[in-house]
Amino acid sequence: MQRWLYRVRLLLGHGLSIPFHHLFNLFPEYEFGLSSVHVSRIICRHPPLAGRRAVHITDLHLDRYLPRHDHACHQIAGLRPDWIFVTGDLLNVPDGVPHLFRFLSQLRGIAPVYMTLGNHDHFSGVPPHQFVELADRYKIVLLMNQTTLVPLGTGELAIVGLDDPTTHRADVGCIPAASPDRYTVLLAHAPMVLDLLDESHAVHLTLCGHSHGGQWDIPGVRPFWLPPGCKGRLWGEYSKKGHRLYVNRGMGWTWLPIRINCTPEILVIDWVKDENDARARTDVRECVQAPRGHDCAPFDPNPPS
Repeated sequence: MQRWLYRVRLLLGHGLSIPFHHLFNLFPEYEFGLSSVHVSRIICRHPPLAGRRAVHITDLHLDRYLPRHDHACHQIAGLRPDWIFVTGDLLNVPDGVPHLFRFLSQLRGIAPVYMTLGNHDHFSGVPPHQFVELADRYKIVLLMNQTTLVPLGTGELAIVGLDDPTTHRADVGCIPAASPDRYTVLLAHAPMVLDLLDESHAVHLTLCGHSHGGQWDIPGVRPFWLPPGCKGRLWGEYSKKGHRLYVNRGMGWTWLPIRINCTPEILVIDWVKDENDARARTDVRECVQAPRGHDCAPFDPNPPS
């Protein structure tokens, strides 16, 4: 019974927010606090992956392509990632599909993209099979309770993508067993995923979003946006039963196109060998600007299969 009430709350929240998205999509200039993006960084120690870098973004809510999306594309290109992770709430309504895949195709021109779905994606009216077909067309890896292994010479990276935990679609049974020299990253939409893991799950790092960091941070005022599934985890690093979780503030908005003291976020994950290696790369600001001559590739709505 609690599970159904939980799902009804999410569905009701999504349904009530849709008129606001339709309204403000007609007036895209009326956004506040979304034009700039903050780049955060965490360090992961794993010698076989030393020198590798991933970028994590989430909660795009991309129903209309705007100049800030090109800016984010340039920022990510300047970071020179080996992989890009996107953890759900990609859009809100079917009209957003071409805009979303225009952005994702830009990212795919920078590095391989791995993504999962969130609650808004499941409630958007876009069927999962359409996400699957489009992801395949644009050579993006959509993981729905699936794992893909990336061989790396002396080791391998396991990327696990769970379907949305808030709508009870996540199946942790797809997490592979521990293996020497393997590093496992778990992608899921909502912070409640941390409560699904126990000591038997061989996961080194879990990445998610969903919270929007509260969408505003005003002293003495409750966060504007903290939906079911956050379990009080607003933004940043958390741990439980030996598992490390990072909650990303995301890049989009819901209900109102306003962020206050809660800048959209790009997370950089750097793998290093040891403490000395970590200190050698303490600042990502030098790589935030796109390399000279880089431009986002033109969007092809019908790429070759």
